[in-house]
Amino acid sequence: MFKIIYPSNDSTLYEAKPTYNTGIDEILEVGKHLTVAVTSSYSLSRSLIKFDMSDVSAALTKYDKTVNDCKFMLQLYTTHAKNLPSSFTIDANVVGQDWTNGTGFLNVDTAIIDGCSWNQPKSGSYSWISSSQDTNMPVGSTLYISGSGKGGSWLYESGSANQSGSVTLYSQSFDDSNLNDTSVRPTDINIDVTNAVKLWISGSGGYTVPNYGFILKYSDDNESDAAIGGYVRFFSRDTHTIYVPRLLMYFDKSSFSTGSLDPIDSNSFAVYTKLKKSYKDEEVTKIRLYGRDKYPQKSPTNTFPMQTIKYIPSSSLYSVLDAATDEVIVPYDSTYTKVSCDSTSNFIYLDMTGLMPERYYKLEFKIVDGFLEEYINDKLFFKVTR
Repeated sequence: MFKIIYPSNDSTLYEAKPTYNTGIDEILEVGKHLTVAVTSSYSLSRSLIKFDMSDVSAALTKYDKTVNDCKFMLQLYTTHAKNLPSSFTIDANVVGQDWTNGTGFLNVDTAIIDGCSWNQPKSGSYSWISSSQDTNMPVGSTLYISGSGKGGSWLYESGSANQSGSVTLYSQSFDDSNLNDTSVRPTDINIDVTNAVKLWISGSGGYTVPNYGFILKYSDDNESDAAIGGYVRFFSRDTHTIYVPRLLMYFDKSSFSTGSLDPIDSNSFAVYTKLKKSYKDEEVTKIRLYGRDKYPQKSPTNTFPMQTIKYIPSSSLYSVLDAATDEVIVPYDSTYTKVSCDSTSNFIYLDMTGLMPERYYKLEFKIVDGFLEEYINDKLFFKVTR
């Protein structure tokens, strides 16, 4: 099962405009721009994004799960990318200081300074932590705040030489094998940040760790490499599209007990549902999935063979797509999007609260039986309404 959580705050920090807040821009940017004055010099751009952990805690309570039962994926969608190198890495560091979203834009004549910027996390007499300050957070723990003094600050673990593989740094690498494939937007972010959410929910070593979100940036090596430039722009929470950044929360609510049902004939079967035309955006619903043989044989004990319900294999999965764009909202996952079964029929649970209202969606099923795989997506459309 899944739950979609949208960001509460996001903003981009631009080295070229160090006092500008961009809290309500429609894009987030990560990368490097050549400076106007010195063509061999770059100015950096990094993005901040934060999700409300109370939404996570509420979902854990509602579905009777712990954070250890879940997987969390950070997802951002590309709007534009330019001058990218053949390979690069984007890091998602855990932010070390509180920051204010603000109400600014990049493309204005006068800087709006009511929120975070390259120079400061908040308006007023605040500054980002520098490496010379390199301080505990919280005091006594093995986590430390570090940064360059500008452009954000982030956590690292003591004893971690390059931060890689720690609970405070996550990354995604890209290379030229997929950069030219614009049909799949290969620069989209899809990073497993489960340990970061555990850090905010459960703390570290008995210490509470405040949630200040993630800072997205080129890796340290990419930022310092004069041969690497380019940038990626992602849709922000203020976009007027379906491509809002999200935290996709996975957890397993499946069960499989067939009762007296027989299995379908995997060589010849049909599947249908009683999917409603629309669902409210506050609903959590159970959707029944009925299997039957495509060409059943009538017998004295099976008077109405076309109505005989059978179950599909326990390894079968489901996915949710946007009907207009075929954008995958919830991809197949062999652990978290399994099809369930009881003595009545197969079924799945869908949490509509994270799906954009007033849009149509499409269900797709992958029926897996040994090495056989078959996809079912015929007329399985529904609308989410306010």
